Amino acid sequence: MPHVDPPTAGPGPSPRGGRQRDPAADQAILHSTLGLLSEGCSFGDLSMDLVAQRAGVARATIYRRWRNKEELVLAALGSLDLPVPPLDGLSLRERLVALVDQLRHRGQDTHLHRLIGSLLGEAVRRPQLVERFENTVVAARHEALLRVLTDGIDSGELRADLDLDDAVEILTGPMAARLILRQRPVESAAFAERIVDTFLNGTRTIRAGTSPATPPEHLPRPEEPLP
Repeated sequence: MPHVDPPTAGPGPSPRGGRQRDPAADQAILHSTLGLLSEGCSFGDLSMDLVAQRAGVARATIYRRWRNKEELVLAALGSLDLPVPPLDGLSLRERLVALVDQLRHRGQDTHLHRLIGSLLGEAVRRPQLVERFENTVVAARHEALLRVLTDGIDSGELRADLDLDDAVEILTGPMAARLILRQRPVESAAFAERIVDTFLNGTRTIRAGTSPATPPEHLPRPEEPLP
């Protein structure tokens, strides 16, 4: 079994009846859920009974925290996520690079790869599960990217007609594809910088003295394509 660091408790409903939640039980439940999924247990085969047996708790202990298996799995995945990095005082480019590069830190975790792969395998049968994953586990990072992009439009650095949802997918897609789909390591922030620079080269506002053929110094030239 792959090593799994004990997670912190993920989001879940408040305890019922005013009973105090035991953090150790929270961690045991989330750790057991992650362990079962990482060992190849599919979402369909995962059950509260299996998790309870592995965590050494009663089923009622799990149900006091999460109403169903879907909530439990989302909480377990959320416990592996990283907080949004500090962005105050950074330029538009620096903020985008920080957010995109954080995907590299998350994506280097092969354990997380397997869990997300299991989730994607359920996408056809349970599209609502993927939608809830986007609305909970990755929502904070998505909102952070939207704020940075909106600031860029407001400051005049980005085109006013920029589609924000498309922009988020353009910025995050290459890193996710390399790490999760192609299983290729990313050793440094250079890849995130190239993604952001290529994005800015197509979305920045054209200023006086420049043209699409003369990108600012920090942007890659046409002969420097993404690998």
